[in-house]
Amino acid sequence: MQSSKRQARLDRRRSQERQSQLKWLAYIVVAAVVVTVLFILAQQIGGPRSVSYTQKDGVTIGDPDAPVTIVEFADFQCAFCQNSYNTTEQPILEQYVDSGKAKYIYQLVGFLGPESVLAAEAGYCAADQNYFWEFHDVVFASVNFSHGNTGGYSEDRLINFARKVNGLNIDSFTQCMASDVNLARVDEAGSQASALGITGTPGFLINGAVFSGAQPFSVLQQAIEDALAAAGAD
Repeated sequence: MQSSKRQARLDRRRSQERQSQLKWLAYIVVAAVVVTVLFILAQQIGGPRSVSYTQKDGVTIGDPDAPVTIVEFADFQCAFCQNSYNTTEQPILEQYVDSGKAKYIYQLVGFLGPESVLAAEAGYCAADQNYFWEFHDVVFASVNFSHGNTGGYSEDRLINFARKVNGLNIDSFTQCMASDVNLARVDEAGSQASALGITGTPGFLINGAVFSGAQPFSVLQQAIEDALAAAGAD
């Protein structure tokens, strides 16, 4: 009899322990879902980056008198460009642009098809209002990024991206897109890239040194340090 009672108590205790474990597992799953949703929402609105978008002038950011000029040629449909945005651009902005050592100029090209051209026009329309850098954050957010000319960068979708940029005048942006006023800028950027021998995006020009195709941060960092040394500003 005592053995039966003891076994019953053990069974109840094990059942309670299992319920407790399941409860904690449920809490962990819910917490993980919440964190994931918050991350996605932050990406979707082009969440804040740890760099300061000060001294903006259209597609240029940084001190106009900085000793180093970095020009990036990019296509909004280019997966390598999005990867560069995530892994290379931010440390450059943090270490060299925010510190006044370099200014960064973004040139949008339309190498990968009609939606690349349309997205580039949209970028320049945002630049006309001095909101290019915030707009490119939204475009390159993982939930927004698109490639393959599959409708991800339709005019309507690009206008919706612009709505996520606080301060941007959506009516002016929409009129800019409808007018194709910046199509010539897209063509000009493409011609400049081709003249420099840049055959793949992203491409970089750092104080005259040309880098065609995706580059690791270490390569660009060395080029910037060399340019600073040559300018006597290291």
